[in-house]
Amino acid sequence: MARTPGTAGRRIDFWTILLLAAAAFALIVRIAAIAEPLGIDQSLWASAVRGMARGQRLYADVWEQRPPGIYFTYLIGFTMFGWTTAAVAWLDIAAATVVTGALFVLGRRLSGDRAGAIAAALYAVFTIPAGLYGNGGFLERSVCETFIVGCVAIAATCAVQLRDRASAVAAIGLGVCGGLAVVYKPNAGLYFPALLAWLAAYAGTKPGGAPWPRVVAIATAASVIPIAGTAIWLWTQGTLGDAKVAIVDFNRFYVAEGFDLASYADVFAHRIFLFMKTDAIWAAGSIASLFAVWRLARERSLPPLAGLAMFWGAATVGVIVVNGARLFPSYFIQAFAPLCLMAAWFFADGAGTSSRRDRVVRAAALVVMAFVLVRSPYLPRAIRWSADDWRAMTGAISTADQLRRFGGYANERGYSALANAEVAAYVRERTQPDDRIFLFGVNGAGIYFLADRLTAHRFLRVNFFVGMGFPEPSFTLAAVTRDLAERRPRYILFEDLHATSAIGRSVSGVVTDPRVIELLSGYELEATIEDFTIYRRR
Repeated sequence: MARTPGTAGRRIDFWTILLLAAAAFALIVRIAAIAEPLGIDQSLWASAVRGMARGQRLYADVWEQRPPGIYFTYLIGFTMFGWTTAAVAWLDIAAATVVTGALFVLGRRLSGDRAGAIAAALYAVFTIPAGLYGNGGFLERSVCETFIVGCVAIAATCAVQLRDRASAVAAIGLGVCGGLAVVYKPNAGLYFPALLAWLAAYAGTKPGGAPWPRVVAIATAASVIPIAGTAIWLWTQGTLGDAKVAIVDFNRFYVAEGFDLASYADVFAHRIFLFMKTDAIWAAGSIASLFAVWRLARERSLPPLAGLAMFWGAATVGVIVVNGARLFPSYFIQAFAPLCLMAAWFFADGAGTSSRRDRVVRAAALVVMAFVLVRSPYLPRAIRWSADDWRAMTGAISTADQLRRFGGYANERGYSALANAEVAAYVRERTQPDDRIFLFGVNGAGIYFLADRLTAHRFLRVNFFVGMGFPEPSFTLAAVTRDLAERRPRYILFEDLHATSAIGRSVSGVVTDPRVIELLSGYELEATIEDFTIYRRR
């Protein structure tokens, strides 16, 4: 592929400054999210990390299926920002800032200031969680994919540095960031070879005079550092075997469950088509990608920025597919960055030729993007939720009213931020710091974090051992109730999910199981708070 020299030396013009100002403003708007409660997954990870900070071991004393990366990140976040729910929002803001800055650098180095500013503005302005998702985006904030994108973005900037000249530091940075992505999710390992492939296509055989095999060897060796370091840490904790069951065995079972290639392909295609119709970045990035494919077929080459977006985007598709049959919205967070890069190339450079046809295509793409933006609820939703969050942050809305926005009483949907907070306060007031509790629930796992009480059993969610069918003796209701009978937690709580699925009914009905009834023989019903039934040990 042809190598196109960058134009980073151009004087920054008015439109570039305006775009960067929009990006900065969009990042500042996100600060209001610190007033929001923890989402379902975020509360689970926060509870696990709080247990780790108090001496519990990951996978042995607090169990969840994700690799350690998300727990390391949350531990750093809570250490820096305090043990409050706001820390998770700050982590999300920090990650968005890193990606925005990296996209600007990538666009600027590979195409020019305007391209960098467009990529940064598109990402910062149109990926605000409050606009992308319902309920302020609190369910999709600070998930594994959030930080994977940051790792890949930094790795890409290192690859661009290596494209221009040999640098051992850049090679190490490329490898370490590629390895860090794997520590969040193993399938993110696809990004590292994709970046190497881009580098091979655009750097020639000797980047800056350094032998190409040496660059690859350094980067590959560096990619092992985070993975090996994590494995050594698990080994020193005595939990390497438990981690293998969680990260490898359970996830392999989880990903394969219910997977059918034909139906998956159909659902995946419909999901992508829906994004293209309803999301401005997807609309612009998709048109730009089609233009890039057409140009590649015609000229047999692409400029470096378009090539990077294509390699990155192809790896993203692979990563999403490997996640399995469950196409959660958070999986697609990883697509925004390469789509923004492709759109930035398209608007700033790819269609900026003397060809009238190219100018018409670019103008049409802008019209389509504007049409999609006007029809989508993105901007009204982002403005409404951010404004309410700002009022909550400044005290204009009470804490109870703020929590009701994320699930109040009698909603019959299995999640209530208000009920979670009240149950946590109830338990905290009636227990000592060293008392153990246990929740037979799924969505309320944040109670451990909010109450600052340790779990009496490693499973923070009941669906790990009820209704899942994972073939491991300890992943059964019989094993869990037997352990709880020995440990005798101060409180045992049950959560009604109001779910119609088979696993949801199993979880909500676990209180009627004979083994649970026997466990409760030493307990008495003390209180009922919304979807939670609370039993205290006699």
